[in-house]
Amino acid sequence: MGELIPIIAILCAVGLPVVFGGLVLLKLMSSDKKVRMELAKQGIIPPPEGKTPPSKYTSLRNGFLCIGIAIGLVLGVIVAPDVAATLDFQYLIIGSSVLLFLGLAYVVFYLVVKDKKEFDDAE
Repeated sequence: MGELIPIIAILCAVGLPVVFGGLVLLKLMSSDKKVRMELAKQGIIPPPEGKTPPSKYTSLRNGFLCIGIAIGLVLGVIVAPDVAATLDFQYLIIGSSVLLFLGLAYVVFYLVVKDKKEFDDAE
């Protein structure tokens, strides 16, 4: 009987969470299918499964952010040795310049897109 205690402990510690997680996952999947079937019975076309389409401005935002990071890195690397010649906080200067230009990139993106979003909502 003493040899069964470690086996039961391992099964309880590993097996029960795996079984419980599997049951929860099966329940979630079956409930989603039931909802879709009920909508189909009522004549309502359920929305397609999958990802939502990305915003039009996602690529523009990512471009602004990449440009902001690049400018921040370049200026940080150029300015850091001059400012922190004797001190050891060059990485702090580089990091803060990246964050500064990343924030500026977000502001520029907002200024570019704010009027366009209002125009797109009117259509």
